Amino acid sequence: MNKTPKGTHGYTDAHKKRQLLKTILFFLLPIAVFLAGYLTTGTKKNYFTIVAVVGCLPACKELVNVFMFWKRSSIPDSLYREIASHTEGREGMETAYELVLTTYEKSYPITAAVIKGNEITCYSDTAVSYNWKEAEEHIRKVLGQNGITRINVHIFTDLTQFLERTDTLASRKKEQIPFKPDERYPGLGREQVIREIILALSI
Repeated sequence: MNKTPKGTHGYTDAHKKRQLLKTILFFLLPIAVFLAGYLTTGTKKNYFTIVAVVGCLPACKELVNVFMFWKRSSIPDSLYREIASHTEGREGMETAYELVLTTYEKSYPITAAVIKGNEITCYSDTAVSYNWKEAEEHIRKVLGQNGITRINVHIFTDLTQFLERTDTLASRKKEQIPFKPDERYPGLGREQVIREIILALSI
């Protein structure tokens, strides 16, 4: 089992290893079924072969997941510690790491996200150019569909700017924002629910 939850440091590497093991296992099962049928009947023309072929479909699905994560890696420990030094122990602040936000058209790699009050501040260390305004709007739209409105979302590609923004949020007192608990996330506060929705947007 993957003991590193989504949204925490190290998730990408742990998930990649887990998916690789699952893929190998999923391919071994239909291979075993095929061999059992062939050794039993002496021919490939049997029901075992049909079951084995159908059984390859879940394995292929897992293989696609492996390919999606293969070139991705967890953020360096040094970068994680630097960001965490600006966020840990701050009242009313939630964080998430190593996200890949998905839309119908694109995926957006997010190194870290900080949530406090009506503010979401994100950082991406990717060298690839993205239309981050579209990603920001997508987050606002999905949160709005979940009853969380008037959210400001900013995605930075400059670490210094991100950390400065994070420090500004950390210095603010926790806002008393009206919030109706979400039955899908019992016991969670507003910032925590926002974090869970963002995680749900990510692979």
